[in-house]
Amino acid sequence: MRILITGAGGFMGRKLIAALLGEDDTEITALSRSVLNIPGVHFYPCNVLNSEAVEKVFKENQFDCVVHLAAITAHNEIVGNRMETFETNLQGTINLLNSFNRHCHGGQFIYSSTGKVYGRTNEMPISENALVNPTNILGKTKRITEEVIEFYAQPENRYLILRIFNIYGEGQRSNFVLPTILAQLEQECLNLGSLKDFRDYLYVDDLIDAFKACIAAPANFSNVDHVNVGSGEPACVADILREIERRIGRELKVTVDQSKFRRDETPVEFCNHSKLTAQTGWTPKYSLADGVEKTLRANGVIS
Repeated sequence: MRILITGAGGFMGRKLIAALLGEDDTEITALSRSVLNIPGVHFYPCNVLNSEAVEKVFKENQFDCVVHLAAITAHNEIVGNRMETFETNLQGTINLLNSFNRHCHGGQFIYSSTGKVYGRTNEMPISENALVNPTNILGKTKRITEEVIEFYAQPENRYLILRIFNIYGEGQRSNFVLPTILAQLEQECLNLGSLKDFRDYLYVDDLIDAFKACIAAPANFSNVDHVNVGSGEPACVADILREIERRIGRELKVTVDQSKFRRDETPVEFCNHSKLTAQTGWTPKYSLADGVEKTLRANGVIS
């Protein structure tokens, strides 16, 4: 199988490439703004906003599957770069869709969306049938892009939208919750935002397994389909802190900084992933306790 991965230099992209490299008969082409030197991977330095560069990639290759990860997703970066976020998430996807539809026939296009598209929804846990009512910039731009995918869809191809909830794990950038905590462990007191908002935390290896399951089973989905990817279990930052405390053997003191509260998000958000499970057999393997422990070990916090 010939797979194109955009945003290949990011947290999810690097993990997905590493997992797919172990698969037989898989050829990987990677698009990234940062230079990648991964043996066995065909690399193009490319910004998805450059339509000519994107078209060149498709002209020079034939892909069975495109996994589109390139996006601005960190909350603090989005708030300060609203239009750049909108342009990258929307126009970058349009550029890819134009080339995908032109050159790939019978192919699969997998889009990395977010659980934030639901926003203030009408059910919990959230299923794919829930009301879509995004409240923050990420959710709004991703939902608009989902609608663009629906508009561009051609009957001979398949377009799968993964609504991914809160991912964590080793190698994640510092502006997400677990790396933020780990960076402050040696301080007398941690400075954090809300400890009580409930989110759906999924360990990154489970996410990668979900991608692999979807790539392997395009026929299990309709022409344009949506699936939730999450643990299905609500947890808050206080829960994460307790898991860390158990493993490092000491209590963590925390100052709650209200300036870090995300007032454009809902207080409770977790998903029902039964559709993805029914379509592919995928289920999460790692509990929050397991995922936090693996992350701590990978970061050298515990041995």
